[in-house]
Amino acid sequence: MRIMLAMLLASIAMPAPAEDRATLVGLYDGHQMEMGAQLNLSADGRFDYGLVYGALDEAGQGTWGVKNGRVLLTSDPVTPPRFVFTGQKPAPAGTLRLSLEAPKDVSLQYFDAVLTSARGGNKGGQLSEDGLSLPLDATDPPISVRMFLPMFEVAGDPVAIDPSKGYWLSFRFEANDIGKADFRGTALTIDKGDLVFERFGRIIRFRRVGG
Repeated sequence: MRIMLAMLLASIAMPAPAEDRATLVGLYDGHQMEMGAQLNLSADGRFDYGLVYGALDEAGQGTWGVKNGRVLLTSDPVTPPRFVFTGQKPAPAGTLRLSLEAPKDVSLQYFDAVLTSARGGNKGGQLSEDGLSLPLDATDPPISVRMFLPMFEVAGDPVAIDPSKGYWLSFRFEANDIGKADFRGTALTIDKGDLVFERFGRIIRFRRVGG
């Protein structure tokens, strides 16, 4: 019994046979309503991926493999976008203001901010091209703020607010390799020859269209 169990565990741990991977090589189409998507798995272990979803445009390249009945994608090195806190100063009385510096071709209306108050409540909203301005509740002041770019699921680190410095906070958004997929062993389920995974809140089913 122990020998059989050991053999079973060993078979699970072994990499997929080369012929199993060979059957997955090809071009896959994942288009659906309001979305275009494509994935190409090459025989040399490289992949090319592209996705267009509304204003979002994403592409990626890297390596792929098969493990435990799933296709795993790992991107070439990517420098992810990030938010940088650049300073804090006094704001007009009774007001909290947020300013954001972003590349000229990126609208500030794509960004959100969430403020956490001393009592644990959250509030905030979408930025305008002038940033964000909110009434300041002196009885429950904000103690931290976090910036977001929901379109690309980018979240900044929480930034503590120092009330002695004022309530006008400034940030800079560094786009870096925005639009490049940063897959890190991202798994696609193999389902009757299709490859399936979740991306940006949508289930994408890639169907083979070419070898």
